[in-house]
Amino acid sequence: MEKPRKRYIQQFKQYPDVVSVLTFREMLGGIGDSFARKLIHEGLVKAIFIKPHYWIFKESIIDYVSVSYTHLTLPTIL
Repeated sequence: MEKPRKRYIQQFKQYPDVVSVLTFREMLGGIGDSFARKLIHEGLVKAIFIKPHYWIFKESIIDYVSVSYTHLTLPTIL
């Protein structure tokens, strides 16, 4: 379980500890603005709002992608 987290820590090393929505979208492979904001509003990533921008914590992004990675399932063959 710790292995994916270490991988993402290394992958996101170049980014600052707090990132904008635009950078957050880039970190997740170019997700859309609506989906990025949905993740923020649903509390799946921790962010602060300093009008007029959201700022997302890199540790929260790493937590999100690490948990998402562990919940992937392989298709079952019948």
